[in-house]
Amino acid sequence: MAKRRSIPATRLDSTGGRLGRRDFLARAAGAGAAFGALPWLGDFDAAARDLELPDVFAPAPDDPDAAVFASARKQFLFPTSVTYCNTGTLGATPRSVVNAMNGGVETLERALPDWPYFQADGEPLTGYQQLRDIRARIGTFIGATADEVAITANATMGMSMLANGLDLSPGDDVVTTDQEHSGGIGGWLLRARRHGITVTQVPMLPAFAKGPEGVVNAMAAAMTPRTKVVMFSHITSGLGALLPAADLCAMARRHGALAIVDGAQVIGQRRIDVQALGCDAYVTSPHKWLLAPKGTGILYIRSGVQRLFWNTLASGNIDRESPGAFRFMQWGTGSVPVVQGLVAAMDFIASIGIDRIERWDLMLATRLRDGLSQIRTAKLTSPADRAFQSAITTFSVPGTTGRQLQDALWARKIRVRAQGEPRGVRLSAHLYVSPADIDRVLEVVAALKPAT
Repeated sequence: MAKRRSIPATRLDSTGGRLGRRDFLARAAGAGAAFGALPWLGDFDAAARDLELPDVFAPAPDDPDAAVFASARKQFLFPTSVTYCNTGTLGATPRSVVNAMNGGVETLERALPDWPYFQADGEPLTGYQQLRDIRARIGTFIGATADEVAITANATMGMSMLANGLDLSPGDDVVTTDQEHSGGIGGWLLRARRHGITVTQVPMLPAFAKGPEGVVNAMAAAMTPRTKVVMFSHITSGLGALLPAADLCAMARRHGALAIVDGAQVIGQRRIDVQALGCDAYVTSPHKWLLAPKGTGILYIRSGVQRLFWNTLASGNIDRESPGAFRFMQWGTGSVPVVQGLVAAMDFIASIGIDRIERWDLMLATRLRDGLSQIRTAKLTSPADRAFQSAITTFSVPGTTGRQLQDALWARKIRVRAQGEPRGVRLSAHLYVSPADIDRVLEVVAALKPAT
């Protein structure tokens, strides 16, 4: 095959001068720095003491975390009168990410005629531009290499690529749980209908009662010689159960199966290290807890197993022998400014610190659980064992539908999401939520009179 000719890349800068390709890409990839970068970053603990903090946070003088998150709350565009607890569906996007996207769109449109087409990093198209520097940044964030990372639109896209890209024969088995999101399990159920594989959904409620070891044992008991894949959520979407991911991946390896993890609810809520987990593939949706633009996704495939997967969205790069995960980005024209917003979101989260965020979010969830336990009419529907606890808490008021409970909270400008009965509502406690917000939730629940 004839090689494409390399054309020197140039761009116009804002003064009409010429930019080299490397300089232009550096500006594009560093969206947060290029488009009004994060003026509130720096020494939070020192700077926050001088801020006029919202009353809703009211931090104690010796509580530096509260000062940090009160400062962070000012970066979001939704009204301060609203308590937003629906991050499990969509995260709120901070101002720096919005600025990165807006600036990226303007830069793209101004420079569009000057793009050097048919060059590896030349075209402003996510499905054809390798975006290697950005993929390396993502890899650092999740413990992978750039060649193991593909940028997608969401976790559903990544999981469908995996499910439909793997060679499976009639009778081959996929072991999963009965707590999977439809976007995670849908691709495997499609293979069952289309190609005759089996999908074994292991009941989790009895397993939760026996702790993390009970979950591993229940999944192991479902394994057969025909099991090719073990797929599960790192944190389940409906009940917010943190599953023992590393132990489940190790169990899959012992049985010679691939370990594929749906991490849609994890990135930005907790630290991710795919190497430590030992998974073969991991999908996630940064538009939730990472607070990235809506329509961003990450697909990790371990380098040693990439050859097992065919492209299911195909364009110019379909060779399974080709190095790296770039071929899994061959999904056509997308939005580079959205990816620039993803970079800005990683900067935002990293500036606060993922360990600090995890500590804050779990503190809020614990405060909610402890408060619910004191309300006679409230019922926790998430697993009671704190080993499964995440920043997602699902609870109900028996005799009141989830929609009624959702509406009662929204009457106080608290946004949660109703779940199917008897789960009630799902509350996602993330960094823009304060302890006082959780107390207001508890006040609403305590005052609610169930229908008789």
